[in-house]
Amino acid sequence: MNQTNTYYRVGPHVLRIGGAESLEPSALLPSFAPFVLPVEEGEKAAEVIEVDICPSEVAAVTDVEDTFPQPVSFEWENARCTLRRHADGSYRIGIAPLDNLTVEAYADCTDRFRRNVISLPGALHPMAPFVVNNFLMMIYTFATAERGTLVVHASVICYEGRGYLFLGKSGTGKSTHTRLWLKHIEGSRLLNDDNPVVALDPKTGEITVYGTPWSGKTPCYLNESVPVGAFVRLEQAPANDISRLTATYAFAALLPSCSCLKQDAAIYKGIIDTVTHIATRIPVCHLKCLPDEAAARLSMQTITQAGGGQPS
Repeated sequence: MNQTNTYYRVGPHVLRIGGAESLEPSALLPSFAPFVLPVEEGEKAAEVIEVDICPSEVAAVTDVEDTFPQPVSFEWENARCTLRRHADGSYRIGIAPLDNLTVEAYADCTDRFRRNVISLPGALHPMAPFVVNNFLMMIYTFATAERGTLVVHASVICYEGRGYLFLGKSGTGKSTHTRLWLKHIEGSRLLNDDNPVVALDPKTGEITVYGTPWSGKTPCYLNESVPVGAFVRLEQAPANDISRLTATYAFAALLPSCSCLKQDAAIYKGIIDTVTHIATRIPVCHLKCLPDEAAARLSMQTITQAGGGQPS
């Protein structure tokens, strides 16, 4: 079977994605196009997250030994995702459509999510882009968590050479607030609208935010990065008010927005360590706000003047 291999750099990490002709990566993953690396550069990378996409004749959900005390399962966008862990520490991630849970695509993940094989039954080929894209986001999240890297649920604005990440539960108004910046704050632009990557450089300590192939419903797939200027957790309110958080509250504001796997102690520790580092070095604010221009201007004036370290 002929296979096409493509290398990508997302954040500071390199992925090699291979697929049979019918599941060729560039056709399945248009949002990854800006992140393509030349083959010779990808082959020289010190570490590579490897993913192979294979057609599969397996149509039924398979029984896999699960060593988690409780199953890890959740639903999103008309699909169910299930994570199962083998006794040897490898994982199987399954994705099945809610309207036909007897059919499951799955990713077998070994070597701490560095070696992965995605098996895609023919019945799921029509939804292959959705399935493969979500497998890749989870694989990337788990493979890089112990390397100072976070996949964050946020909308990111670039302004004056820095990235400002707006956090909050779904429906809080992250995208609404960043659109207000784009409309009213001259020189601002969107870097990512759903799942940027934030990474800590272990040599310099610098914290950088990167555009990614995962930007939710907004097609903003920019292969760009800037130093992080601040994080802002949003809360809808009848009046606009912003405050700088101390390290403890900053940690509590950041952690819920970071994708993680709590059931894996090493992955969770990696997330905790990175969030702790960020909370003590980057301004984190709490913005109570209305969906108006004044809120955007208030956050801009406050966070662009905030320095590093902790508030007095």
